[in-house]
Amino acid sequence: MMGEMTRRLPLLLTLALGCAPKEAPDSSAAQETAETSPPLGETAPTTAPTYIVRVTLDGEPAAGAKLSQGGHAARWLTDAAGLAQITPSLDVEGEQVLMASHPEARIGGIYLPDPGDTAPEELLIELSRFLTRDNIEYAFQDPGEPTRNDNTSQCAHCHITLNNAWFESAHRSAAKNPTVLDVYAGLASARADEAACAEAGGEWRAARTPGGEGLSAETCHLGAGVLPDLNPECKDDGLCDPTQTGLCADCHAPGINGRLGGRDLLDATGYAYDFGVHCDVCHKVESVDLSNPNPGVAGALKLLRPAEPLDGPSGPWLPLTFGPYDDVLNPRMGSVARDLFHDGSLCAGCHELRQEVLVPGESVDLSRWPEGRLPIHTTYSEWAASPFAPEVSCGACHMPALGDVGNSADLVNLVDIQPGIAGGWVRPPGSVRDHAWVGPRQPESGMLQLAASLSVVSANSAEGLDVAVTVTNSGPAHALPTGEPMRAVILRVEALCDGAALPAIGGDVVPEWGGAVALRRAGEDWTRFPEAKVGDVLRVVSRTGAFVDYAGWGPFGDGSFDATQKGILEERLVGEAVVLAVTADGLLTLDVPLPEGDAVALIRPSDPDQHALAPGWAFARVLIDKESTPFAPHHAAIDVQSDNRLLPGASATTTHRFAGGCDAPVVRAWLIHRPFPYTLTAERGWASGDQTMTETWR
Repeated sequence: MMGEMTRRLPLLLTLALGCAPKEAPDSSAAQETAETSPPLGETAPTTAPTYIVRVTLDGEPAAGAKLSQGGHAARWLTDAAGLAQITPSLDVEGEQVLMASHPEARIGGIYLPDPGDTAPEELLIELSRFLTRDNIEYAFQDPGEPTRNDNTSQCAHCHITLNNAWFESAHRSAAKNPTVLDVYAGLASARADEAACAEAGGEWRAARTPGGEGLSAETCHLGAGVLPDLNPECKDDGLCDPTQTGLCADCHAPGINGRLGGRDLLDATGYAYDFGVHCDVCHKVESVDLSNPNPGVAGALKLLRPAEPLDGPSGPWLPLTFGPYDDVLNPRMGSVARDLFHDGSLCAGCHELRQEVLVPGESVDLSRWPEGRLPIHTTYSEWAASPFAPEVSCGACHMPALGDVGNSADLVNLVDIQPGIAGGWVRPPGSVRDHAWVGPRQPESGMLQLAASLSVVSANSAEGLDVAVTVTNSGPAHALPTGEPMRAVILRVEALCDGAALPAIGGDVVPEWGGAVALRRAGEDWTRFPEAKVGDVLRVVSRTGAFVDYAGWGPFGDGSFDATQKGILEERLVGEAVVLAVTADGLLTLDVPLPEGDAVALIRPSDPDQHALAPGWAFARVLIDKESTPFAPHHAAIDVQSDNRLLPGASATTTHRFAGGCDAPVVRAWLIHRPFPYTLTAERGWASGDQTMTETWR
């Protein structure tokens, strides 16, 4: 039987090359196909035969091997002698195949005997261990594209639906994302000419071109960057050869051929640059080491590239692919089943980062961070500590089930091929997962709109209109926001009477980093703002010197830090004034006298992204650099100043006061998801990524 299967392998590869697209059936048709099949023939017995199966691994009994019949839900495990008794189903459509899955071997299998034949004494499946030496000579494979998928050298040839979704995902553009590259190289690529660069305060000179295989071009050098900040030789030389890379490429361009880990992000070319985090990278992950604090390849992700030579159409190496299924026998895949594709630990390989201080001459404050590392990305840890874990994993939300897709090779969905080894078998509805990794970068997914809820309580008093707003993390199984620590969720609150805004006279405010034209402290000149224009607004806050106590992530919520160590000063809005006139030297005329306070922000109402010191609040993990600049890129971070992000199911209530004006005022509260801090967006000339998550009127 094994000999017969071996002789048919070239035919199976030919079949894979000749898959023909067809119109996709609806989900009900796919389900019917999965649950029913035509009779196998009048001579078939009414009762399925029972077989004894022996599984060997390198010639020895394979204990604990998992047996499956293609297209059938039942599973059987071998005993210590490598034996199992099975009863296959007679109602499986397509090829009748028995498979064995073992963590140390590629999935193997045999064709089942015809039901009318005399049952053999024993069926034998022989497995061989794959080499566990990562092969540095292996070249990562082409994932293909929706319009470029004409042969089996491309994943997209068979995995059409999955490739189409992945192609639109943030994973695909991870290595060529212009904001990532700007922060990596210390550039402002949107400042597209020398004049625009000079106006922004940058320096126009040569730099290496991303993805350009050593090419260079004139571009704008401006602001913080991994290369200039961590490599003295790169400070004034955009063509330098860096020694410190911040491990950025280990997650953003993990498919650079050759040595894994510690590579220069600008060395990513070809598939590594064009496709970022692609199929052949993720499906070469053999295991995840959650004890390793470094993310990506050569860190937490343990890749195993195939090392057995192969002289054939799938060569030069015998295929080796790790994935979620234990019943994939297509020789083009060389499949091995791994639970890490089910339990979310694969995601932890890049979405979990505890980082040492990287800036030369700086060190971590061990009194705050005894392990010597700062929590940068903790999405997986947040989920693991939530009530959702372990039952509801990352994929439940970010890889939703595709109920109308027959299997990951698009059987009965797009590809017209008999169920079997070449194309797989029809899977139960929902078994195949979307590979778009839906999240905040895909507004159409609705995930941001479902992430949080707002409630508002308001009442008139002798002092004015008092408003209380409660924000609840009502959706995610992780903190809100999570991931990249430059993200923030901003709450804004306003009150209106007959459509006219009521003046804000007190209460909680958005922090200074919410965006402003200019900021001043007590003791500085508040009468002159050369940047001001008529119609601008000055907002003033007072500070008591006390700190806000809140329940955040890790030491910011587990009792390790007191309120002072949590880093958020109590601020209360005092009042605001409108600019009526500005002299040539910046002297202001205001509509009302500016009240006394401890800080003032100059706001331009025409800029919808400026929220500093406005009625509201904000939730963020705030990293600071050696100058205590908030929202420092994490390569420059020396501490976490504050972290008041909302944990799963948690709520926070803020209070606000507006001048009275009518008997039936209306309060509007809304939440904004901000992917990058205002100062960085303005400096680099990036387009605003702000999105309204939810709003309520009361």
